Amino acid sequence: MRIQCDCGSFQADLTGFPRNSPGRLACYCNDCQAYLEKLGRKDLLDAYGGTEVIPVYPSEFVIASGKEHLRCNRLSRKGLNRWSATCCNSPIANTKANFPWVGILHNAYRAADPQALDRLGPIRSRIMGKYAKGKPPFEIAERINFKAMMSVLPFLLKGKLFGKSKPNPFFKEDGTTPISEPKLL
Repeated sequence: MRIQCDCGSFQADLTGFPRNSPGRLACYCNDCQAYLEKLGRKDLLDAYGGTEVIPVYPSEFVIASGKEHLRCNRLSRKGLNRWSATCCNSPIANTKANFPWVGILHNAYRAADPQALDRLGPIRSRIMGKYAKGKPPFEIAERINFKAMMSVLPFLLKGKLFGKSKPNPFFKEDGTTPISEPKLL
């Protein structure tokens, strides 16, 4: 499957998708909301402040073009690495060094294929509801509850067990240094 930024200058292929993904997830935390606000992309939040991500393994994420457009952003010095494409200000993914997770934002799937998310089915888990805006008509765990953990735990365990955190195209050979100097937002 191919993903891309809004303008198509950055593109990547997902080699084990959707087979190895836990599916569609939504986070309503204040960090995800703050990131999209600072990026000037609040348009990507749902009506209740949620950000949809679909995780894949770093080893199954292959940059096809536009690597030079990737920028690493952080909300704090040691915060989560949040990647965007500088060409069109599109958020792409969230990562942590040496962790088997690339949380790709929903817009990167839709930019490449407007129907991609519909084929993946409904959102499987919603977390951090204590930061949601208004009164959503669906269930959101206040934090990360057992049900939410069970939707991603098999994915994470398999990733750790089979070394799916490397290679990671977002980090240099050492696995911890981002390929782009992190910008503090």
